[in-house]
Amino acid sequence: MTVRFSCRCPNADYLGFEATPEAIVASAAKAEELDFDAVFVNDHIIVDGSTRSAPWTNTYDPLVALSFIAAKTTRIGLGVSVLIMPYRNPIATAKMLATIDRMSGGRLIAGIGAGWNEPEFKALGVPFLERGARTTEYLRIWQACWAPGEVSFAGRFFSFSDMHVSPKPLQQPHPPIWIGGSSDAALRRAARFAAVWQPTPTPLDDLIGRQASLRRACDQIGRQHPPETRMSFRVEFSPITGNSPPAGGRRPIGQGTPAEIAADLLRYREAAGLNSFQINFQGCHSLDQLLASMDCFMREVKPLVT
Repeated sequence: MTVRFSCRCPNADYLGFEATPEAIVASAAKAEELDFDAVFVNDHIIVDGSTRSAPWTNTYDPLVALSFIAAKTTRIGLGVSVLIMPYRNPIATAKMLATIDRMSGGRLIAGIGAGWNEPEFKALGVPFLERGARTTEYLRIWQACWAPGEVSFAGRFFSFSDMHVSPKPLQQPHPPIWIGGSSDAALRRAARFAAVWQPTPTPLDDLIGRQASLRRACDQIGRQHPPETRMSFRVEFSPITGNSPPAGGRRPIGQGTPAEIAADLLRYREAAGLNSFQINFQGCHSLDQLLASMDCFMREVKPLVT
């Protein structure tokens, strides 16, 4: 089976260089040229000054960024990894996503998560402890808004009857939903809604254990085939970025030469059955380094894995 790879566009400063419109579009165009199957952007709106929030202080809005990427590409998938579901009105967001799907020719991937940044929730006026319940209900609202005909919904946070919301997405019954997170609640949500479960970088043994939990969650609701797993995988080419493992230390997974990185991916493929990966390029301090890393991966790593 062919192994598929997606990657991120730098719509935030997390890579170590300033996010710009030019970098976002250039990396998306490069990803399409190299045959990545999808590109993703990140989501944060307003963040605090903590160390964990530092990479996200300058983040371009993901849905607006995707619309620009859609206009500059023709075939590559377009997604958010991940849209923080409770932050936005779900009805308005459903319409925005349907519009992107229509205008891109059916290329949208709706990646979602429940969020983690409590100060961001507070600033946006969304109760942090309701994030799980809101995420689940908002997914149901999206499905209702994307279904044919008039829309009705009755829930804890939103209720409406016999309303019209169009356009509907081009992809039917709706764009694929990818769900991030590895908590028990996230796995139950993935079992119920997801085409793809997308965990963050996870040690191999832990990933296998979480996959077993996902299968149990699917069994409990009668779902026969669990969502595909596409784990985020950090990649750093030492010759390109100029970084190297600590002297005398163990080489970090995903860092090193193309052959070493391919071997890491093969271990996940063989032990956990992964046939697709979300590649997050690390250690790139300029757009040129990012583009070079993308090129190196697809030309030197991919042939060793597929």
